[in-house]
Amino acid sequence: MIVRIAWRNLWRNKSRTAIILSAIAFSYGLMLMMFGIADDSYREMEDGIVEAVGGHLLIHGDGYWDFPTGGYVVDDVEARHAELEQTPGVEAVAHRIIGYGLLGTAATSEGAQILGINPDDERAFFNIEDKIVEGAYFGGERDNPIVMGVDDAQTLGVGIGDRVVVTASDIDGDVARGLFYVDGLVRGAAGQAAEGRAYVEFDTLQRMLGYGNGATQIGVRLVDGDDRHQVAHTLRADYEELGLEVLTWDEAVPEFVGLIEMDEAFTYIYVLIIMIIVILGITNTFLMAVMERVREIGLLSALGLTPQRIGALIMVETVLLTLISMTIGLGIGLAGHFYMINVGIDLAAVAGMEIEVAGLELGDMVIHSYIDLGRWIVGSVAIFLFVCASALYPAWKATRLAPAEAMRFYE
Repeated sequence: MIVRIAWRNLWRNKSRTAIILSAIAFSYGLMLMMFGIADDSYREMEDGIVEAVGGHLLIHGDGYWDFPTGGYVVDDVEARHAELEQTPGVEAVAHRIIGYGLLGTAATSEGAQILGINPDDERAFFNIEDKIVEGAYFGGERDNPIVMGVDDAQTLGVGIGDRVVVTASDIDGDVARGLFYVDGLVRGAAGQAAEGRAYVEFDTLQRMLGYGNGATQIGVRLVDGDDRHQVAHTLRADYEELGLEVLTWDEAVPEFVGLIEMDEAFTYIYVLIIMIIVILGITNTFLMAVMERVREIGLLSALGLTPQRIGALIMVETVLLTLISMTIGLGIGLAGHFYMINVGIDLAAVAGMEIEVAGLELGDMVIHSYIDLGRWIVGSVAIFLFVCASALYPAWKATRLAPAEAMRFYE
């Protein structure tokens, strides 16, 4: 009976019900859309960072990440590579040599990071071919090919087929030089600006810098990036004995983790402020509704309805209104989600500038929307409890009305 009465009471004052309903629905829908956009932005940034650092896991000589020099080597890299490919949860493996030196011509030189890579292995981590604006991606037509950034090529005054001298420190700290031919020019690579980064074939740089059968780094891409800490823990048990360090991408770039945590905190604070404002408005509206129905409540009391059941009536009305509102709000949130999937937000266009985190350029990111089911469920439960809590005081107020005084309220 209480449910039936509560349902009828909701529609006795349609304008008041519509105001409360719209406030809850739009606030809830806005919260879901914010969660969807935020979660997708985190996923996009994580993918960009994983691309930039070279994998979900990074394996190199212990201490290399703190002081990246040629003295830290992963020995017998082919064997390590084969072992990692057999590790459960591993999707792809790539080994690299990372050197720092100069790209030079007879006229000038430019500082650069030189990466020795196996092009086929690296495709699973990032696709440089998509960023080629001129020439080819190790097309096989030139000896000692090098792929470099457009800006660096302009600074050096070179084009496709021109010679570039690479100067870098070898494994013993001595100066090593090699002659390379420009095979391709890129707009950007691996989530970073193209400037200051050049790619050569792994075997060529390995011989040039005297690495023997070693490499600077092994990158590991996992089937599920969320398993990175578990897989890293398993690998550390064996690799620490070999003098190797295993880092997850978030351990390698802690600045990015701090950015996400800060952004999440601001998102929750923003949602909380909105909900407090909405809930104060709803509490006030519910209280006004109770005061407008003093005579009705007095009549119900006179007919034998206990204060507890009167309070329950107010709460049932709130629950019904909240469920209707949240259903509409869910529709609004899903509509915004599907709109964002199809349209998205170009961060570079919105910001009007390049976006960089920990030295890694994220300007190519287009944010869409992603449903983190756990976050949506927790947020929905929180909204439901907050709104229901907003009716506690009006319900308590209704239980304190004396029947005799309530019956004379409008007299």
